[in-house]
Amino acid sequence: MIDHLRTIAIFQTVAELGSFRAAAKSLKLSPSVISHHITQLEGQLGTPLLYRSTRRMSLTDAGAELLVASQRMTLAAQEGLAAVNRRIEQPVGRLSITMNTSSATQPFCQFYTGFAKAYPKIQLSLHISDHSVQLEGSAFDLAIRGKADGLDDSSYKAQKIGDVKLGIFATPQYVATRPALKSFDDLADWDRIETFRIPWKSLASLLGAGMPQREPRIVMSCDNYEMGRQFMLADLGFLIEATALMIDHVKAGQVVQVLPSQSTRPFEIFAIYPANAPLDSPARLFIEYMTGPEMRKADWLSSGKHIVPV
Repeated sequence: MIDHLRTIAIFQTVAELGSFRAAAKSLKLSPSVISHHITQLEGQLGTPLLYRSTRRMSLTDAGAELLVASQRMTLAAQEGLAAVNRRIEQPVGRLSITMNTSSATQPFCQFYTGFAKAYPKIQLSLHISDHSVQLEGSAFDLAIRGKADGLDDSSYKAQKIGDVKLGIFATPQYVATRPALKSFDDLADWDRIETFRIPWKSLASLLGAGMPQREPRIVMSCDNYEMGRQFMLADLGFLIEATALMIDHVKAGQVVQVLPSQSTRPFEIFAIYPANAPLDSPARLFIEYMTGPEMRKADWLSSGKHIVPV
């Protein structure tokens, strides 16, 4: 198996550099040794991988498929080696992240404090705002967003890091003053506190409620979760928010979740980062941490009430 992997790595070098001579120079082997490995690999596979002539070399269809598979193998090996090296040597650097205001509250802020503990030599710079920042040309290394925007071109990638479960919440005092709810459409007779700047029909879709026929009156609109929460706690209307942000209020009896069956569809969370970010960059380290086994095992995640990395 190891011999096969070595031969495939030699084939990949030949295919990427375009000639036996260039591959031999890169690998510090003789062209005849390179040729021997390629011929041996083609014999084992029972199909040619390269078209050879005195002027040029090109890949067969089988060679092109093997190259893609080999590149995936090489990338996985590089990532594995980088992960091991990071365990041996503490990474040093600076990571600048832009996120919305909900990220600064429990339990979501534990993502960032946990990362800081895991990588104490990386300096975090956190920008907290509910106005999305255009990443291109900015000083931010990474953005945490509820959708994969910021991808104006191929220079950025989006990595899904989790799902947030949304729910509809209000105080018991407010609920007692409003008409009983039998369906999502009945919320049109209530007062909405708007913190998600998302059209009502889109919110209904996120909550699995179908197409609403009516919309509620917006009693207050802002781009800050904390202000919206205070309006809700003042008995001024209902709020659509992540259930993780409301669980303590529900436990304390301050808030109830209404229409709980309309809280099943997840709201996806993405990390947006430059496509050319090195494997060992702080941005890639953060994504690895967010999707790694340490986060999956965390007690405050395993309860099922919070964001769950994938």
